[in-house]
Amino acid sequence: MLALGLGFLAQFFTVQGIPILAVPYYQMTLGVDPFLLSIAMMGPLLFGSAIGPWVGHLSDACNSRFGRRRPFIFVGAWGLCISYGLLWMVPQSWSSSAQIVYFFIVACAYYVAGAIYTVPLTSMVYELSDDPHQRTRILGFTTYFFKTGSLMYQWVFPIAQLAIFGSVIVGIKFVGWGIGIFIFALMGMLPALFIREATQPNGIGCVVDRVTVSFKQSLGAIINNREMRLLIIVVFIQMGACAGAAMMDYYLLVYFVHAGDIGTGAVWKGVLSTSYALAGMACVPLVVHFSKRVGKLTALKCIFIINIVGGVAKWFIFVPGARWGIVLDAVLCSAVWTAMVVLIPSMISDLNAQQSMQSSTATKGATGSQAGAFAAVHGWAASFAGVTAFIASGFMLNLIGFNAASGAAQPEQALLCMRIILSGGTAVFSLCALAVLHYLGWSRQNSQLKQTFTS
Repeated sequence: MLALGLGFLAQFFTVQGIPILAVPYYQMTLGVDPFLLSIAMMGPLLFGSAIGPWVGHLSDACNSRFGRRRPFIFVGAWGLCISYGLLWMVPQSWSSSAQIVYFFIVACAYYVAGAIYTVPLTSMVYELSDDPHQRTRILGFTTYFFKTGSLMYQWVFPIAQLAIFGSVIVGIKFVGWGIGIFIFALMGMLPALFIREATQPNGIGCVVDRVTVSFKQSLGAIINNREMRLLIIVVFIQMGACAGAAMMDYYLLVYFVHAGDIGTGAVWKGVLSTSYALAGMACVPLVVHFSKRVGKLTALKCIFIINIVGGVAKWFIFVPGARWGIVLDAVLCSAVWTAMVVLIPSMISDLNAQQSMQSSTATKGATGSQAGAFAAVHGWAASFAGVTAFIASGFMLNLIGFNAASGAAQPEQALLCMRIILSGGTAVFSLCALAVLHYLGWSRQNSQLKQTFTS
């Protein structure tokens, strides 16, 4: 299982790999226009997410002697390695426009490789066991590696700045290829080499068949799944709306808590991010155990109630002189992020298992698992929500009158609006997610699925 965990560490860097170096390298070092860079970053991400369902269907229908998922994981890992290293090899002598075009093309290749890697890897986890609680425990195990990545990634650029490299440009190239080779290639290919798929006779999980329906039928069945639609709405709310509101914490730490001192604010933002990662790790066994005790749906509802409390508490936490008091924010609000990578995927894997069973019964034969398509739709929703959060936060900052050039002299109205967005937005959007989960009432036709989610 260690191989699976290291694969998920590589998956974490698949998501965070470009943001951690693109801004300090292309914008701050090479002087590329920040607006054009943001477009060049978001476009390939959406493109890679858009082809995810197609990759998922190809993986579902694959009939390779190496398995359905493993060939994709192996190829995707090395594709990520090569494309990530090439991202930082752009010639300095090129114009900014040429550098942006280069970045856009290579980033597209990177996110395509990311889809080829992440969708089959997640699908593999969905199929490792036919026990829904065992799937939750497996996802909990992989979450530790996700959280480890969140502790590591914030140090990537500082490492690239070390004097040993001579210059930041050389440092970023070394660090970029280091991540590509050691994390994406060597760690990323481990699940393909050492994890047995559920389709193999001596595998550790359930026996599943490759999908025998068309891409249109597969995607249509998932979109028409009422429970899947509601879970995707919850993903949009938390990873889009709540995440967009949470982006105000950095600005408040700098301009309100520490009166415009960017250096001190950045240090405490680092403390806050580390606290979230550590608290998230601590939450994993609690979330897994609690979901087994009361059911996944009830556990998720309780976590969002705690997040509502955390949203209200943000009003009193992010104040001048807060210092170590900001750790309380991580204690109250980290569980929901753990739930996003443990409970939501586990519930989606339950939907895949239930739909495969229903399809097999209806057709009096094996139509196959559609885990790849389910995982891809979830991944697309998470990516699109993240892009929405990024764009919405920038729009809100402009709307409330924030001006970075003003430094510490930000309008009081702007600071007040930041506090309202951070605190009120977190509480209100969490309440919306709670309402969707309440609406997620299972019909009598889905009695087996209801039992899985509530017992």
